[in-house]
Amino acid sequence: MSLPLYIHGSSDVGRQRAQNEDSFRVAAQPDGSRLLVVCDGMGGHEAGEVASQVASDRIVEVIAASSPDNPPRALYQAFVEANQAVLDAALTRGAPGMGTTGVIAWVTSSRCYVGWVGDSRLYQFRAGGLIDRTRDHTRVAQMIAHGILTAEEARNHPDAHVLVQALGGSPGVQKSFKPEVWTEPLELRSGDVILLCSDGLYDFIEDHELYPLIEGRDYQDAVTRLIQTANERGGADNITVILLVAGQPEVPRTAKEPQEARRETIPDGMPLLAPAPVSEPVVQAPPVPEPRRREFVAPGVPATPAVAMPEASPGRRVPLWWLLATGILMMGVGIALGLGAANTPAPEPARGTSSQVETDAGTGALAPAAVQVPGPPASSEQDAGVAQSGPPEGMGTPHTTPAPAPPGGSRVTESGGK
Repeated sequence: MSLPLYIHGSSDVGRQRAQNEDSFRVAAQPDGSRLLVVCDGMGGHEAGEVASQVASDRIVEVIAASSPDNPPRALYQAFVEANQAVLDAALTRGAPGMGTTGVIAWVTSSRCYVGWVGDSRLYQFRAGGLIDRTRDHTRVAQMIAHGILTAEEARNHPDAHVLVQALGGSPGVQKSFKPEVWTEPLELRSGDVILLCSDGLYDFIEDHELYPLIEGRDYQDAVTRLIQTANERGGADNITVILLVAGQPEVPRTAKEPQEARRETIPDGMPLLAPAPVSEPVVQAPPVPEPRRREFVAPGVPATPAVAMPEASPGRRVPLWWLLATGILMMGVGIALGLGAANTPAPEPARGTSSQVETDAGTGALAPAAVQVPGPPASSEQDAGVAQSGPPEGMGTPHTTPAPAPPGGSRVTESGGK
């Protein structure tokens, strides 16, 4: 579907030049397409003005006679013939260095075919953003591409406007003459802006400043605003601008994104779709260790062997009453055993029994055994089953005297001693 196109162009001599060497053309073609051309002449003494006019006129003639079947090929051929026309004019006027730049936009329906030679530029803006721009055919542009200079350094470089491509010009430029044409067109949408200009504009207005200067303005007023700004900032060169706005006469304003999150709404008539179920991840709690059970054992009573607990069937728990009954039973058994051990009297040793002599199995030497001394009469206060003992007779040191035997007792001597 063809978009209505709103196109306006203008050229200004600037503040420091005596004559305007730029030229531009906005031409309607027989098939309804539009041809936009900007040329920036060079050579001085009216040679640049002649070169730009000769080139732009020849480009329009070639495109008008070309078939629209292959626009990129037609643009390339238009540059070739315009180059030859400038060379012929230079030879006729005796100005061998006469030349010009050239940039073309051929707009057919919603497509824009682009080609250029030199440093005149074409910009494409969409929704306030720069989405395409031609590449300058200059020495500093090549140095930037090879990493020799930065863009800021190139701006003030003495070779900033030394061309490596031009229509006409010196023999050195002609050796490398090769127009640059994009094989794929720019696709235009409603609100897109196409800007063609000479270096007299972008030398004083940065790329990121161009759209804010024209947004919200009528397409004719936008051209005036750009030229006025370049003049206010110096106007050291001729200034030429062509502006095309697709679909509307006003340059669209840049959409301002709100700071807060935007709400998404559903268009009228769109069926509501149930959200897909989202399965929540199953979180398993870590196993809780069973509390350690304490076992109480009566003093002096050996621990009873653990009673085998019947294994609970899977999925069932041992009843609490069973655990309580088992615990009470075990406690009762422990208490009974403890009481029985406490009430059992220890056997009394026989009176007058001599000590036993143990022989060392390895040496045959006699080892003294524990000597039990008969206790006092039964009437004395003494724990049952506890016998008093003292050192055996004859085992004292030379500085000690054996104690006399208690009344009614007998002295025990070692048997088999040396």
